Amino acid sequence: MNKCPYCNTSYNEILQTGFVGCSRCYEEIEELQIAVEKMYAGKSHKGKQVVKYDGNL
Repeated sequence: MNKCPYCNTSYNEILQTGFVGCSRCYEEIEELQIAVEKMYAGKSHKGKQVVKYDGNL
C-alpha cells in the first residue's frame, strides 16, 4: 500500500474520505498522481475572465 511518509495517509483513505492528508501526498502517492493526471489531462488554468461593465446592474 502506498502511503504518504509525511502524514501517513493512504490512497484508499483519500478515496474514502475525499480529503488529501497534506500537500506532499500529491508528490508521494503514485496512484494519486496518476488519478490527477487523468482528471486534468490537457487542461490548463487560464485565470479569471474579465467581464465588461455596461453601466447596468
